[in-house]
Amino acid sequence: MNDPIFSKSLIYICEHDKDGSMGLIINKPMISENAADIIQQAGLADINPAPEIYFGGPVNLEMGLILHDAGYNIEGTLSISKSVALTSNKKIIADLKNGDGPGEFRFSFGYAGWGKGQIEREIENGDWLLMPADDKFIFSFPNSDKWQKAASKFGIDILDLGGSAGLA
Repeated sequence: MNDPIFSKSLIYICEHDKDGSMGLIINKPMISENAADIIQQAGLADINPAPEIYFGGPVNLEMGLILHDAGYNIEGTLSISKSVALTSNKKIIADLKNGDGPGEFRFSFGYAGWGKGQIEREIENGDWLLMPADDKFIFSFPNSDKWQKAASKFGIDILDLGGSAGLA
């Protein structure tokens, strides 16, 4: 896969069923001159410290999604695992501002999506390497170190491999 969007991307798969898959890139903060404006417009400016905004993937870039610890749940929250959930309900912004929101979270625009059977074919082609999810890794590990740390879990120097596989 020679797609610059997914090169060295770590994707947390949030949903996978017979109709397709959806996930969020977890290691690519949006680097933008207007990041402060985005935070302001999203209503996140009053949260201290101001959160980073992440590029979740190329699909539906105008959609804001918050990946967070599963201790927080409101209408529309998708429980992904015992420890991680996903919310797009705007009420989460107010809850974050007043201290009732999740303790750990990351705000993303867009997501990565695959049609029926697509991700399975890409895995078979060697486009993706799979590893178990780890919420501490998602929320607590520095973004700049995530790719190398994830790659080292395979016991190989991933930089020696050809192509540009991602980790899902």
